Amino acid sequence: MTLSTAAEPPESSSSRSATVVFAGILLSRVLGLVRTTLFARYLGTSAEADAFNAAFKIPNAVRNLLGEGTLSASFVPVYSRMLARGDARAAKALAAAVLGFLIAGVSILTILGMVAAPILTSVFAPGFDPARTELTTRLTRVLFPMTGLMVLSGWCLGVQNSHRKFFWSYASAALWSIAQIALLLWWGPAATSMAQLAWWLAWATLVGSALQVAAQIPEVIRLEGALRPTLNRAAEGVTQTLRNIGPVVIALGVVQISSLIDLQIASYLPSGAPSNMYYANLIALLPVSLFGVSVAASSLPDFSRDATGAHDVLLERLRGGWQRILFYIVPSAAVFIVYGDVCVGLLLRNGRFGASDQHAVHLVLAAFAIGLISFASVKLLASAHYALQDYRTPLRASISSLVVSAIASIACAYPLRHTVWGAAAIAFGSSVGSFVNLSVLIRGLRARLGPLYTSTMWLGSRRIVIASIAAAALAWPVRMLVRDWHPMVGGPPVLALFGISYLAFAWWMGSREAARLLHVTARG
Repeated sequence: MTLSTAAEPPESSSSRSATVVFAGILLSRVLGLVRTTLFARYLGTSAEADAFNAAFKIPNAVRNLLGEGTLSASFVPVYSRMLARGDARAAKALAAAVLGFLIAGVSILTILGMVAAPILTSVFAPGFDPARTELTTRLTRVLFPMTGLMVLSGWCLGVQNSHRKFFWSYASAALWSIAQIALLLWWGPAATSMAQLAWWLAWATLVGSALQVAAQIPEVIRLEGALRPTLNRAAEGVTQTLRNIGPVVIALGVVQISSLIDLQIASYLPSGAPSNMYYANLIALLPVSLFGVSVAASSLPDFSRDATGAHDVLLERLRGGWQRILFYIVPSAAVFIVYGDVCVGLLLRNGRFGASDQHAVHLVLAAFAIGLISFASVKLLASAHYALQDYRTPLRASISSLVVSAIASIACAYPLRHTVWGAAAIAFGSSVGSFVNLSVLIRGLRARLGPLYTSTMWLGSRRIVIASIAAAALAWPVRMLVRDWHPMVGGPPVLALFGISYLAFAWWMGSREAARLLHVTARG
């Protein structure tokens, strides 16, 4: 049995859910961009910025390892199936047990991380000078408790998403950014040094994590009622969830190891390289989060329900979601490659972040953009594997991606280690590895479900590519006209012309997604 009907095809229900997730992520990401703009204004690509970004990356890797991604893959499929069969009592018992195990595990992990902060810094940022190393260690100790809080946030998100409550589970992340924005606006102009500003920003980041969790609790209580954490392994679904966590953690761990390897390599590059990668990665992840994550997150509960019945429903939902992702990701990649300097300047060009920084970050952003299609697609395809209870294929895909990415990054970055191209070379290696990840996932699903990409989808993809190229070409004369203007003035008309042209070309060539957007816009 599935939740879809003949009157409401799976693609339609998933599209509405993805729109809600998109709205929540958009709110949090817009505020995240404001936070990043202020960060760039006061810290730029300084040594202190490198230290903060490295300190944030270490506990954030653990958070990504145990948080939303792991719980979405291991807990949500089991929990969603219980809800689908109407067994609310068993679902509540499972949620309580998973929460108890999470609290116990992250408490121990947080203490160990704070104690081991000097070791973690020396391992993952070995190329830092003594001053950056010392500051990174101090900041890591402040930020590491964020890991536990964000893992709890991931549990809240999993419960809400399984009940098809998507907006606030993602929009609550806005509070995390608001805490940092408030600190930067208040303390940024008054800080006696950038090291002091980085120190207070770390505390604001921790406070923001607590606010994000607190904001989700009322909705979880409304859905589940009063809930007390347990360590009841006998509860139905607990053994399966814990068994699923293993391969998911390993798969996500491989991804985080890849990210930390990038940090290790970047620490040997000239000062500012880690920050350049941070800024570029943040911008590149914007469309990935808005379109790739929104579609994947909204699809996973439905995938899990579809997997218990006919797989053709799951396949139809997968195809629709993938085509929707590509409609937005392909033009995003084109913009980042051709007009990435405009994007970087528009978002970050102020204060300590100057023209040379803008150019350096654009190089890294363009390298990330090469792999943007695969970065945005892998979560959706991995979600389909998890719904089918296949955890080995995503693990193989992650390991293959790690090996290829590490080799490509080192091989490309080493000859360029003394130039501004070094960080871009690392990003290019990550892009190459992401395509390996995608290819393994595609082969695995094709073996289970049959052909994934139909002739109709290939036709739609060609339309998207042609529309993206045409829009980029049409906006180029305007880019040349405003090239000497400040990006905050010249950037909006260039990007607006690209967006309008892309939508018009795609609609003219018969894109349903473009027609839907134009209809929504006209109706609004």
